[in-house]
Amino acid sequence: MRESSPHGLTERRRAILRQASAALRGRLVTLWRVRRWGPAVAEVASAAAPPPDAIEFDVAGVLRRWGRVLCDESLWLGCRLGAHRWHVAPVRDDLPTPPPAAIERRSPERLTLELCGLSLGALERLWTAADQATVYLCAALDVLDGCLWHVREATGLSIVTRAHLLADLAAVATAIDDVLSPSA
Repeated sequence: MRESSPHGLTERRRAILRQASAALRGRLVTLWRVRRWGPAVAEVASAAAPPPDAIEFDVAGVLRRWGRVLCDESLWLGCRLGAHRWHVAPVRDDLPTPPPAAIERRSPERLTLELCGLSLGALERLWTAADQATVYLCAALDVLDGCLWHVREATGLSIVTRAHLLADLAAVATAIDDVLSPSA
């Protein structure tokens, strides 16, 4: 069986954050989970063991002061650029609106965080789909193991035994179809 999913997800996220950190000349990049009512929680950072003062930042408070509507359990990236200067970007899978009059005013650091947020948002969807596909395929494998057991244990293939085998195989086909069909 696979490694535990939360550990794998943390490592996947950290790999993306390390890439963003490298693009930001080694600055620490942190992923926070923001709750509508309450403090944000740092989930993972580009460094494996960041110093506590490097991730002590009230992301939720700043976003509220900026007038942002906070969705419960939303993910945000942050990077400290100076003593009191931070860049924050949402993790999302929709493109941000273009700048007015096509004049880009966001700094390269801000754009890097935006791109990292878009990458993480898209990858989170893929990882979730891949994890779900793994669940379906594992279930299909269990059914196939059951079919093999039935075939091995059957001394003869009676009508009832054949009906059970066909039903099990139909369940495998359904599970595989669920994995292969695009989600609606």
